[in-house]
Amino acid sequence: MIDQALLCLAQTIYMESSVEQKEAQIGVGYVLMRRADFDPKQVCYEMRKPYQFSWYGKVKPPEHKEINPYFLDLAWRIMHKLEPDYSYGALNFHDTSIKKPQSWFKLKKTVQWSHMIFYKMEETKYAQY
Repeated sequence: MIDQALLCLAQTIYMESSVEQKEAQIGVGYVLMRRADFDPKQVCYEMRKPYQFSWYGKVKPPEHKEINPYFLDLAWRIMHKLEPDYSYGALNFHDTSIKKPQSWFKLKKTVQWSHMIFYKMEETKYAQY
């Protein structure tokens, strides 16, 4: 039996970045883990939130047996922080085939890996409310 959080993380990496280079795949995984506050109990909840990931709610998530074991292993390694964070602290990302959403005006680009651009909140000297 596979852990549900691991499956949700692997599904997201697979669906968002399976054709991208490894750094982008790892970055996607870290974005989901960061949104879940690195709490495995929150990973599936965060994955299923409306408008969080482009694929969720539009297609049926792949079953465990449909996911290449590479993505399950990568998800496990990210969940246990055994991979470097190639998103550099990002909470958001998008594929270059779409424009940066207008609502992300306060986000700063951290890195781009192939077709994936990663963002985090801009640092300011003022408190964020």
